[in-house]
This record gives sequence, C-alpha cells and structure tokens, in this order.
Amino acid sequence: EVCSRAILLLRVTMDALLWSATRHNKWENEYFKLDHDREAGYSDYDKERERSTISKHFYLIKQLSHGRRSYIDENFRSPVTVSHLLKQVIMEHPYYLGYKMPVNEYRDLLQFVEKFITAFHGFRVLTFTPYPFPLLQMSRAFLFFWVYTLPMVLLKDYRLWSSILIVILVSFGFIGVEYVSMSLDDPLADDTNDIDEHGMSLLVYEDIYLAIYRTDGPDAAVGLRNRVLDRYRQGRELECYRSDLKGWDMWEIPEWWHEHRPCDDSNNAHCETQKST
Repeated sequence: EVCSRAILLLRVTMDALLWSATRHNKWENEYFKLDHDREAGYSDYDKERERSTISKHFYLIKQLSHGRRSYIDENFRSPVTVSHLLKQVIMEHPYYLGYKMPVNEYRDLLQFVEKFITAFHGFRVLTFTPYPFPLLQMSRAFLFFWVYTLPMVLLKDYRLWSSILIVILVSFGFIGVEYVSMSLDDPLADDTNDIDEHGMSLLVYEDIYLAIYRTDGPDAAVGLRNRVLDRYRQGRELECYRSDLKGWDMWEIPEWWHEHRPCDDSNNAHCETQKST
C-alpha cells in the first residue's frame, strides 16, 4: 500500500509539472465546476445520474476556500493532498502489518515524504516565478534592433559579401543564444530538448517493483504493477485525482479506524460497547 501510494504521488507530481508547461490556456479555468461541455451530449437522466455520483466533499472543499480556485492552483495542490494520504497509510501500519513499527522507522518514512514535498515546492517556485517580462521584452527589442542595424555599420569598412557573411554569423549566434534561453525558461514541457520527467518516473516505478520483488516475492511485485497499470488505464493522473475528489473513498474514515479509535468524550458509547464485549 505504501509503495502504491508513493507511485501515485510521483505520478501526480510529474503530471502536474507537465500540465503546467503544456496547458497555459487552461490555467485560470475554474476548478470546482461541472464540465458542461462534457455533459452537452447527455440526456437529463444521464446528467442527473452523473452528478449524483459526486460526493458532498467536492463542494465542501469549494466552501472552505477563500476565493476562486483555478486549475493551476488545485493541480499544484494535488501532490500535497496525495502526500497526506501517503502519510496516513504510513501511520496506519499497525493495521496492515499487525504490529507497531519502532518510532524511528516510520519517522524516517515520514521524513522521506517531507523531503519529496520540499523538492516539489522548489519546482513550484520555478513555475510560478517566471522571468520578469519587461526585462525580457527590452532585452529582445535591443537584440533585434542591434542585429538589424549591424549591416549599416559594416558596409562602411567591408565589402558587400563580407558584410553579409558577418551578419549571418553574428545573427545566428545571438538569435541562437536567445532561442536557447527561451527553451531553458520552460524545461518541463514535452518538447524534444526538455526534461523527460515521465521517463525518469518510470525508472523509479521499476526500482520499486524490484525492491518489492526481493522482499515480498514476484506475486507482490506483479500485483503492484497491475495496480499501477489499472490506474494508467483510467487516464492522466490529474484526471484520476479529480475523480477521487468527486468520489467518497478518499474522504471516508476506514471502518477499522472506528474499532481502534482511542476513547474520548466523543465516542463514549462505542468505548462502553467495547468494554462490555
């Protein structure tokens, strides 16, 4: 369960970074809103049936916000939410293992999750802190002005063909450097020269499979891989995450937690039942 949640965390993080670089036109669309374009071809019965599957928590989250939340806001919140679910599974280890791990062991697991989220916030700063546009605009304006006026200066001291050759070489160098800076400004897109974050995440998946294979055997490794593939068949991870927000499983407290819940003033009746049993 921990490995599966860790893979989901890595996948939703990579998907959020890729989405931010390739879907600029949808950054400011409202997130907590039904997809009316998708429902355009539905009958009234189908619309009502689909909306009935949406849990109340999806709308309660909207009420908890202090303002309008766009897709870019919520998509970059998704790794934080999935990390909370991963921490929850780590703290639920007595239920899965049947015994309580030493404090230092599950504390280290929680610290690994914190380090991952810290690194993710570094990418978040990179995405939400672009190069200042006025400085970028002025530097490009002066660059093109200098390149286009260079032949007028060279014609005084050089022949025509020599001036043309010099202008071609200088223009190729300066404009090429400007093009490289434009590519480096957004290294997480899906262009050929960009970082292959999806390919690197697949290598991490395989490392996890191998670790499970060595510790729990081939059946566990194959089961984990099939579980990940089933999630892939559902679509992009951000869409799966949005579907999870609309569902109930993410928000409901497990039944076993009520059985192991510590006694307090809010569940005295349950504790008395346990004692009598």
